[in-house]
Amino acid sequence: MILKYRPEIDGLRCIAVLLVILHHLSVPGFSGGFVGVDVFFVISGYLITAIILAELKKGQFTFGSFYKRRAIRLAPAYFTVLLVTSVFAYLLMLPAELENFSNSALYSTFFAANFYMWDAVGGYFGSGADTTPLLHLWSLAVEEQFYVIWPVTLMLLWRWVPRYLLALIVIALFAGIFISEYGAINYRAAAYYLMPTRAFELLIGAVLACVPLAYFERVPAFGRLLLSLLGMVLIFYGNVFFTAETWFPGVNALFPCVGTFLLIAFVRNRDSVFGRLLSSRIAVNIGKVSYPAYLWHWPIIAFLNLQLIDITPLVSIAVIFATLLLATLTYHYVEKPARKFRDMQWSKVVLGGFVLPATLFSTAAIAVMQANGMPDRFDDILNKKSAAVLSYADDRRGRCNEGSVKSPLGEDECVLGVSKAGVDILLVGDSHANHFSGMVDVMAKNAGLRGYDVTQSNSPFLVDVERFYKQDNSMVYHENFQIRNSVIKNQLLPNEYKFVVLGGAFKNHFNGGFFSDDKDTPPKVSDHIAFKSAFFKTIDTILENGSIPVIIKGNPTFERDISHCTLNNLRFDLSEDCNLSFSFYKNEISDWSEFVDQLVIRYDKLIVIDPAKTLCNEKICYSDLKDIPLYKDSGHLNYIGSELIGELYIKEFDNPFVIKSDKSDGA
Repeated sequence: MILKYRPEIDGLRCIAVLLVILHHLSVPGFSGGFVGVDVFFVISGYLITAIILAELKKGQFTFGSFYKRRAIRLAPAYFTVLLVTSVFAYLLMLPAELENFSNSALYSTFFAANFYMWDAVGGYFGSGADTTPLLHLWSLAVEEQFYVIWPVTLMLLWRWVPRYLLALIVIALFAGIFISEYGAINYRAAAYYLMPTRAFELLIGAVLACVPLAYFERVPAFGRLLLSLLGMVLIFYGNVFFTAETWFPGVNALFPCVGTFLLIAFVRNRDSVFGRLLSSRIAVNIGKVSYPAYLWHWPIIAFLNLQLIDITPLVSIAVIFATLLLATLTYHYVEKPARKFRDMQWSKVVLGGFVLPATLFSTAAIAVMQANGMPDRFDDILNKKSAAVLSYADDRRGRCNEGSVKSPLGEDECVLGVSKAGVDILLVGDSHANHFSGMVDVMAKNAGLRGYDVTQSNSPFLVDVERFYKQDNSMVYHENFQIRNSVIKNQLLPNEYKFVVLGGAFKNHFNGGFFSDDKDTPPKVSDHIAFKSAFFKTIDTILENGSIPVIIKGNPTFERDISHCTLNNLRFDLSEDCNLSFSFYKNEISDWSEFVDQLVIRYDKLIVIDPAKTLCNEKICYSDLKDIPLYKDSGHLNYIGSELIGELYIKEFDNPFVIKSDKSDGA
């Protein structure tokens, strides 16, 4: 079923893809350009639902014809870009990078890229995202997962309750908004990538498809103009004012989604300034190639980032030109020729257009992973460095770090050290505790002990205190901090572990955290008093539960992402300084270090592990030891680096978990 062509929708696609491209190029004024994806979602939900409903009304809908159209629409350009990107990945990527790419390609082949990106990359703005060539395919995965469920749902609703179809979709829409908002607050990375928290955006388009356009045309011309203006304002508000810190999707996604709804509903070809704008020749032509443009633009940017090519204004112009050129060629020589298969039997189209290329790509991806990324292409030292940089602590034990706040994974799922009956070591804290899991694992194995990793980003373990954070110049209560720490205090500490290890970005929390004794009284400024009081109570609580408290003092943090520094020096023959002045680090942690000294005096059973003693000498703090890069960003350690620190610490200062006398290991 072919709907009447509306050029203004292609104009909307033009806006959407340009917002995304300019955002990815870090063009000023486009910090929230990622909302272009949300514009695409609403358009897709509208068009697909409108087509299905039109066919249902005529009794012509079949699943075979639906998925045949999806295969013809998506597969040719998709697999073309995937093929070219794979060739460049083979030529340019180190083994560990190529393994990750192959894994992402395997997921992407079956429209599951969002699951891979959520698990392996984490947040959309997270470490490593800028050099992940297939990152952008998460959005296509969301759409296709939705369209596995939606045609069946729509057909059943049409058959059983056609009179209440719109009402039920609206109810599902509001439920989806609630789910998305809850996810955005509590599971930020998952909410960004996964279909259940994005479904409401497609449902907004579906609602529009259920209402005859003639209803919207009854609105006077001036009213349609104002509503169209409002639609544009909503989209560009998100584009200009949203940033990486904005909770998203959730209710914030309503800005671009409602804006798109209004534009589809009230803009008609050349009937207003917005109609003429969206139906202009340039807008329509870019809109027609927006799908391949979306596919091409990000691999180009990712490979430029990988090769350390600065995205200057001139390079940005070149990227835009290359993207539109490749998109135009793909549209004319790949997408349009594929339309001749519309009259072919659906099974042959799906088999030849999707199953066959998917089989070939997945076979190749698995072969590359089994070959460990084909290491013979590069020197061993490069391979070794790359493997370290791309080893992430939070990837080793799945959701042990980012699992349910209220119900952390059990001790049998988050094992550190040796496998034996009974847990000896409980590791708690935020992501900086998690990045020391490699170090604790090495130490626990050396001591013949078993550990349990229970960490949560942004949630250091402190009892009987409330935490706040700043967002958009206002103080926000950190509910998950209190929930997670109550679980640890009330459910885990009574298990009387031998050691309870406290890890965290303590230097940052001590110097710039916002803590209060009362959740209804946010602190106006950061101070040490509430933090100190809570830390004393935390140590007391650990001791009261029969455990020995252990503090991981922390590690040097850099002012920039240092992870690839020594790797890139070797890879590209550079000479960048990859180290940090010890005097700078010492001054930076002076207040926190002084407090730790007070704790050591106050608690004779307290053990302090100071990784900086391994990382630093009297002059320099290193980002690389024994040709192993230690960091995965500016402050977090990579997993192999964390393990190396554990090995070196034991060799230089003995194992802090092996208590040889009544005297504990000090700072």
